[in-house]
Amino acid sequence: MELIRLPSPPHILCKLLDICHDPDSSLTDLTEIINTDIALTSKLIMAVNSAAFAQNEPSENLQQAVKFLGHDRVKTMAVTASIQQLFSGLTHSRNESLCNTWLDSLYCAMFAREIAISLNYAHPRDAYLAGLLHDLGKIVLDVKFHEQYVGIINAESEDEAIQQEISEFGFSHTELGAGIIEQWPSLSPAIADAARFHHEEKEQLKGCDVLCQVVAEASQMAWHWSRCGGVDTNWHSLLVADIELDKILAQVEHKMALTAARLDITLVDSKSLTRDQLCSGLEKENMRLARRVRDASLINVINAGESDSGGVDTPRSLLLKVAREMKLLFAISDVALLFPDAGDADFLALYEVKHAHSVSKFPVANGNSQIIRSFLEKRNIWIEPVNMHEQISPISDRQIIRRLNHKIALCLPLKSADQVIGTIIIGTSYRHKSYLDKLSKIISSYLESIVDNWLKSNQGLKQQALEDSSKKQQEEKDIDKLIHEISNPLSVIGNYIDIINFDSASDGRENEKEIAILKEELQRIGNIVLNFKNTQGSEAQTVFLNDELKTCIPLYVKSIGNDKDVQINWHLDEADCELDMTRDAFRQIVLNLVKNAVEAQPDNAEINVSSHHFVNIAGVVFAQFTIADRGKGVDAITRRRFFSPLSSTKEGSRRGLGLSVVTEILNSFNGQIKYMENETGGASFEVLIPLSLTK
Repeated sequence: MELIRLPSPPHILCKLLDICHDPDSSLTDLTEIINTDIALTSKLIMAVNSAAFAQNEPSENLQQAVKFLGHDRVKTMAVTASIQQLFSGLTHSRNESLCNTWLDSLYCAMFAREIAISLNYAHPRDAYLAGLLHDLGKIVLDVKFHEQYVGIINAESEDEAIQQEISEFGFSHTELGAGIIEQWPSLSPAIADAARFHHEEKEQLKGCDVLCQVVAEASQMAWHWSRCGGVDTNWHSLLVADIELDKILAQVEHKMALTAARLDITLVDSKSLTRDQLCSGLEKENMRLARRVRDASLINVINAGESDSGGVDTPRSLLLKVAREMKLLFAISDVALLFPDAGDADFLALYEVKHAHSVSKFPVANGNSQIIRSFLEKRNIWIEPVNMHEQISPISDRQIIRRLNHKIALCLPLKSADQVIGTIIIGTSYRHKSYLDKLSKIISSYLESIVDNWLKSNQGLKQQALEDSSKKQQEEKDIDKLIHEISNPLSVIGNYIDIINFDSASDGRENEKEIAILKEELQRIGNIVLNFKNTQGSEAQTVFLNDELKTCIPLYVKSIGNDKDVQINWHLDEADCELDMTRDAFRQIVLNLVKNAVEAQPDNAEINVSSHHFVNIAGVVFAQFTIADRGKGVDAITRRRFFSPLSSTKEGSRRGLGLSVVTEILNSFNGQIKYMENETGGASFEVLIPLSLTK
């Protein structure tokens, strides 16, 4: 059941629209109204607990959730909920059931919070939320099975209603509501338990968690108060004394009166809001809601939140923005993006939320693909692997649908006027097809605003890119000149070392080792200069493991290998990953390991490079790569002193000095390195670098 379809009383939605139209409205204004409604609260909590809005710190209450999502997103969600509810065409009986459950839930929330405070319960906000959500299962059942449920929900007692629910559906609203709440990991499990057990007998509740007892008593008080405007005189609390209970009743009565005034509900017969008073003005409120929703300016409220497109400058960031807002506005969880491939205009690249890069691409010329046709023809198309004419979709379409883990998909071109920049693919089920059909026009309007902002933003990006490119070209010219000027004296020094070495050999002096070390250090200076050009500005750039290995290893092999024929064997993970390390540091590690591997092999060399994008060690997630050679390997005594400066099996070098530098760099980034022997006898170094999980 998609909770986005849960309705709210028209009184709530009208007030929310008033706030949305008020330019001076704040998050506090929105939160106060949303905090009274079970449906809107559920949608917000569901959104912040979804993968699209993955958080480092979960939102444990409504206030945190609203703050995390931000004013514009919450406002847009409220407007969208109003539009959807108008289109759904709720009958009068459904509106009445909805308002009755809303009032019971709000009373229960208020009573639960006041009881919790009187008991010095540590989490009164949890008590309020548990009270508000305690009958979530009722709303879901009423939306899904209204005709069967309308008689049950109006039963004479709660116990009778539960028995009828179990008889009709095989489960009660308490179990259903608790099961939904348990899917939101940011909420305390005690809140789900309170929903599950709030109709249990008093004897059964004794000794259980105090929140279950609080919500159970609050629900009993709410049931009678919403119908009669007061508490049952024959009822007595097991948790609070009568004097304290009188204070709680007065406090709740006052707060409900304030809520009624805020919603423009006039209390005529008593100080307390009852079901009859709430439902008496339903037709008036529905007409008011219809007028507000049909106001053409509402679409501007939705689009107003899209004006800030900061950070949306790549297909990946575009997809993440759409995925998050689709989840919030329409409860659509599974989306993908087809976007023109940056390297080949004849292909469309597929971007998925769970992958940092495009993992597949499809030819634009594939006219059999309905997904490609959606892009080319700029129109919405439903994709079904086997359609009503028993025609089987091409493999490309079936691939994409399977990636989304669904049976069918709706393709929506990202277009504005005559321009199309890509296609959004929504995975769904046959059960929700009609629901998406109804929303397709609203979703297309939303996507059009996304495209408009993308096009505006990218005009500025293109201009900035031209300026940056010109500046970068000049910088590269300056760096090339610097490298050339440094390389000249280095070459002269190298030639003189060769002459000295020749003269020393002629004179019989034994200083070959010192001269070899001197030449090695001279080569290191040359490598540093060579590496300098390729690391300018790397601090501000994203570092991906496979990209970096493929970029720098061939360069280093060419500069270090001299006349050797060095073969590089690649065994890289198909999925790339982002490293929590600077590019300069990463390349210095690779340079040292490649240098060791090449020089450990006297003649023609072979280097094996492998990577794995996800390695979990004791709860810490790393990227892993290995550089292996086919040299002589290292003896056991040497291995014990490996990562400090020492002489090695390489002729004319000190492998340990480079490894000590590598170790020092890795330690500063919480990384690791270890030595392993190859089956063929060479040396193999495995490096572990923490993954970047902040984006």
